[in-house]
Amino acid sequence: MTNKKSKKNVEFEIQLSEEDLKLKTNLELLAERVQDKDTEIQKQSLVSIRDIIKTSTGSMTSIPKPLKFLMPHYQTLKKHFENMTNKANGDLFADVLSCLAMTNPDPDARETLHFKLVSNIKEIGTWGHEYIKHLSGELAAEWDIRKEKKEQVKDLEEITHLLVKFDMNHNQEPDACDLLLETGQLELVVPYCDENNYSRVCNYLISASQFLPEPEDSQTLLIVYQIFTHLKKWAQSLRVAIKINDMKLIQEVFDSCEDKLEKKQLCFLLGRQLIAVETEDEELEEIMNNSKISEYFHTLIDDLELNEPRTVEEIYKLGDEERMQRLEKNVDSAKQNLATTFVNAFVHAGFGNDTIMVEDGNRWLHRNKEHGKMSAAASLGMVLLWDVDDGLSQIDKFLYSKDDNIKAGALLSSGMINVGVRSECDPVMALISDYLDPDDDEEEEENEEEQEKKNVTPKMKTGGVIALGMAYAGSAREDIFELLSIVIEDPDLPIETVAQACLSLGMVYVGTGESQCTSLILKTFYELSEEALNDTNIRYMALGMGLINLGLQEKIEMTLEAVEAIPKPAGDYVAMTLETCAYAGTGNVLKIQKILHTIIKDLEREKIEVEEREEERKKQENEGTYEKESEENRKKRTEKKDKEREFLSVGVIGLALIGFSEDIGSEMMLRQMNHLLQYGLNPVRRAVPLALGLLCMSNPSILVIETLSRLSHDNDSAVAHAAILAMGLVGAGTTNARIGQLLRQLAQYYAKEPNHLFLVRISQGLLYLGKGTLALSPFYSDGFLLNRVAVGGILAVLYSGLDMKQTILGSLHYNLYWLVSAIFPKMLLTVDENLERIKTSVRVGQAVDVVGQAGQPRTITGFQTHDSPVLLGFGERAELAVKEYIPLSPVLEGIVILKENKDFKNKEKKKKK
Repeated sequence: MTNKKSKKNVEFEIQLSEEDLKLKTNLELLAERVQDKDTEIQKQSLVSIRDIIKTSTGSMTSIPKPLKFLMPHYQTLKKHFENMTNKANGDLFADVLSCLAMTNPDPDARETLHFKLVSNIKEIGTWGHEYIKHLSGELAAEWDIRKEKKEQVKDLEEITHLLVKFDMNHNQEPDACDLLLETGQLELVVPYCDENNYSRVCNYLISASQFLPEPEDSQTLLIVYQIFTHLKKWAQSLRVAIKINDMKLIQEVFDSCEDKLEKKQLCFLLGRQLIAVETEDEELEEIMNNSKISEYFHTLIDDLELNEPRTVEEIYKLGDEERMQRLEKNVDSAKQNLATTFVNAFVHAGFGNDTIMVEDGNRWLHRNKEHGKMSAAASLGMVLLWDVDDGLSQIDKFLYSKDDNIKAGALLSSGMINVGVRSECDPVMALISDYLDPDDDEEEEENEEEQEKKNVTPKMKTGGVIALGMAYAGSAREDIFELLSIVIEDPDLPIETVAQACLSLGMVYVGTGESQCTSLILKTFYELSEEALNDTNIRYMALGMGLINLGLQEKIEMTLEAVEAIPKPAGDYVAMTLETCAYAGTGNVLKIQKILHTIIKDLEREKIEVEEREEERKKQENEGTYEKESEENRKKRTEKKDKEREFLSVGVIGLALIGFSEDIGSEMMLRQMNHLLQYGLNPVRRAVPLALGLLCMSNPSILVIETLSRLSHDNDSAVAHAAILAMGLVGAGTTNARIGQLLRQLAQYYAKEPNHLFLVRISQGLLYLGKGTLALSPFYSDGFLLNRVAVGGILAVLYSGLDMKQTILGSLHYNLYWLVSAIFPKMLLTVDENLERIKTSVRVGQAVDVVGQAGQPRTITGFQTHDSPVLLGFGERAELAVKEYIPLSPVLEGIVILKENKDFKNKEKKKKK
């Protein structure tokens, strides 16, 4: 070649070392010889270029020298290849050009892929990993273009197979998954998964599914399910089947597992999600029914030596002076006694003993007034939580009381005792059916005491329907539907009872999308009077409908159309509830944007109205007809506006509900909440603390704690009330010292404000929930699974918090007990093959995200070693510290069965010999 060298090239060559200059001259000579007419010389030159490129080395930030030196010759070589008449070395030439094409600055040319398709050489690993990544990127782009033009992609499929095989064989599983996700061929990854790489593939796909739209997320999880079942990893398969929420897959996993011991572990997982599958084995059914949960929990508290009941003074941490002042003042207000009732129930939940109710409940009951007695009697159910055998006998005495509130509390208590526990005897159904459907009683003579016991009032029916909702949550039983429908369709019952029946129906059929249940609640809405539609209890009816459709996404479109017939503002409230519940935990960005747009639109409308009122005022002042609006009228106008915009409060909680399933979504929602606090209208600001509570449930984040502490002193009492309750939810079961200190300071600050003080006490009770052994978080199994029943219970309390004065601070305080549906021990208990406790060493530390990392990195950091049983806080993970046992659960959480490691024992025997 006789081209003159430019000044720039001369300077470049001067900077080259002698070795690099020699390499450059050699490559230029080879580039000329490639264009030779002699096919043998051409072949030798191409082989030489290939060998030089293959053996070259370079840093991560620079182009390999052979490619850099050949870059100016690429267009010449490309033109020569296109004009070649003798294609004897065409495949090798095309393969070399495919590698050189990586230096082409035009990304749309996709010449690396073009020349690879022209070449018949199927070996793609020749040019190294960077070439594979470049080729994968071009293939994905070409795939999209061809699919858009509806052209065939058969040749691309062949290259895809080669790329996936290479990536899977070279520990580049994420690259293989990304390529298959982009080309929509994810099922191709299944045959390439084995014992060595399946965990990396599945962990990556599970993480990726969180950011994929519907239905791609479910399809990705289905591929993960196929990988696990292909390798007979039954516990992992079941976790994914539960995540997909497909009962057929769940039953399939259970039936496919042949190992009895593994089936027992599956039953523990099913019991945690309150799912029952068909089995004839009584032992497995007993595990699924959570029959021994109370026994296992008592094993934990015995080991931690927490059996001794605590007094409210110890919980509030009152000093000697404060205690004496309290005695001198003889404070015995019904409000504070009610607060003490709740605090005692939360702190001793599941313990079976306390200082006020178990020993002599009658005396304490009568220190509460009217509706307070209902919550006081019901508190016994939380103390005796999960203890079905002894608990029901202890509440029976209250069923014979002459006070309707005490009877109602006793009925509610029976439901709490059976939360999450199923029994063949069906004691709650047998008890409650007599009160809700008296016409169905068998005709037999009853003594006066029994007749008095069954003299049913609306308050007792309220307690009864809540008990059914708690005891049979997630069961979707038809006989429960029939009982609740009797109450819902009764025109003589107050709206309070009907609303609670609708909420209970939502809990029983949570996430099922049962059209019959939705239609029943819709029909009830249509028949309500205007006055009833403005009642605060409407929120529970709306939530009941939302829970039935929890997580169903697009399937609610027809129901939303039917909701439009409900008069506003109730119709807006129901629609927002339905839409936010349908997308719970999905992280759907479009829905989040839609809700934010609705909130902003109302804010803009408010600004316009303010400007119009100001203009009208100035006009009247000029005309001399202006009269200042009275404070009372202004207050009424504001309250009316707030009532019309109350659905925005649901939208704020909905934002948290949609985005709380993964860390990035939660972080983004926390930022949005700060914006809403600054610029939002009253209904929006009042819901923000509750939304923060939902985002950080049982997870005391420092930034959230400080925000709530600031809001607890807000001028708007509704915001302060919500912030105080949210502090309790954020710290629930954590015994967090910072929150404890803040609540004690608030107790002093609000000593003369009974409503504020009541909520401070409630939050203190939640903070020490189960003396630090229980948690409220709806997520479990390393945060992978969402318990829909727990979400329902939490939402019932949050919706109550949107109108605190009428609900929790009024006569509907018993709604706080819905939290029992979300309460579960935050423990790891290891058991042997006979389900007897094993004491073994476990490491507990902060969980580390190892998705996409090479090798086998540590999954926890900053760990400490303890003997099981141990407590697991939010974001903590456990792993066995000994090789003596093999866990049958992929996640060490809850009840885990350990199997003896025979390989370890054999090695130990050989060492001894």
